[in-house]
Amino acid sequence: MTGFLGQGILANWGGVTEVAETDYNAWHSLEHMPERMSVPGFLRGRRCIAVEGTPAHRRYFMMYETRTLETLESSPYLARLNDPTPWTQRILSEYIAPSRTICRVLGSAGRGVGGWIATFEFGEDKRDTATAFANGDWIDKIMHLDGILAAHALEGDPTTGQQPTKEKIFRESRDKDITVAVALLVEGMDRASVEAAIVALKNHLGALASDCITLYQTQHVLSDVDAHE
Repeated sequence: MTGFLGQGILANWGGVTEVAETDYNAWHSLEHMPERMSVPGFLRGRRCIAVEGTPAHRRYFMMYETRTLETLESSPYLARLNDPTPWTQRILSEYIAPSRTICRVLGSAGRGVGGWIATFEFGEDKRDTATAFANGDWIDKIMHLDGILAAHALEGDPTTGQQPTKEKIFRESRDKDITVAVALLVEGMDRASVEAAIVALKNHLGALASDCITLYQTQHVLSDVDAHE
């Protein structure tokens, strides 16, 4: 089963001030994702919104799939990061608690993009144990659950992609960027299926399951093919 389209992932969690939320969604769909898809090696982007009751600093999950990890430090991409549009500058200045990590794909299986996605985040203190789990057979087990369409394991790199770009300056105007060490993602066709997968995966994780777990609904997906039509 095909999972992610490439081997590099830019994973983002965070929030935006309430006054800027409508503007943020328009910007991300109409300017930001199309702009990113114009960078060579960017293959697919998406934005997801958290379910009710989620803390404001985890309201959105944004992700970009790239052909290789090196795409995320390429000259064309860095050129974009150092030339933010006025709209980008305005929106990034409204970010809350940005979490931005360049990740390598440890494992991925799927049947396209699900309408719902759960994210499991692990910090540096659990890197070794979470990486060992991520490299295990959990994807095969989760993919056999009803309604599950995809599952992925990511390992974050805390040193890659931390250049002091102009975008970073605006993004950190309220809170400094943070990174994750490991992330597990589960996608499904409906909320109930993904909620059941969360319970199952928490049981597999045991004590590891104490880190941040968030349920999102997919809002927009854009591929490089879509952006160039």
